[in-house]
Amino acid sequence: MLYFKSEKMESNVAGETVISVSMPRNLVLAFSLTFLSMTAFAITPDPADQSGYTREFKLLDVDGNGKLSASEIQKDTLFNGGGFSKADKNGNKSLSENEYATYKSAVQQKETKRVAKDSSITSKIKSKYLLEKNFKSFDVSVETKEGVVLLSGFVDNEATKTRAGQIAARVKGVKAVKNGIVVKP
Repeated sequence: MLYFKSEKMESNVAGETVISVSMPRNLVLAFSLTFLSMTAFAITPDPADQSGYTREFKLLDVDGNGKLSASEIQKDTLFNGGGFSKADKNGNKSLSENEYATYKSAVQQKETKRVAKDSSITSKIKSKYLLEKNFKSFDVSVETKEGVVLLSGFVDNEATKTRAGQIAARVKGVKAVKNGIVVKP
């Protein structure tokens, strides 16, 4: 094993050779970072070679004909519930790679937006709890899915439980509040 040191060549206690190099620390760091970036570049796949959708498409295309049939697409749960017919824009009862990628991308983008909106609602509720006087906000858990807020946790009295539900219900984007907070006995 080699070590950088600034004086001379010697053996350490473990019998390993220590090579002295009088090189500025910044230069050693630059060489190290260059080597690491070249290593990362060498193992990073070329995105133009195969996108994630291309790889998935090829895995699903069992017969290798460049089209996905209704039976082949069943392995991708994103296409359950009518997804295949929605994705089949030309109506030929099979999906091209473009149809597959376009539909899958659109569904995933929609889901990402929903999750971001739900996270925003949760954050707004939690921040309002922090501002509320005499409210122990860390005792209440807030989860949001598709605009429906689930409150859980433990509070000291019924008034606090009710107030937590009222605060959550007033946040923009909340469709419903399920107040599962338990009042401590």
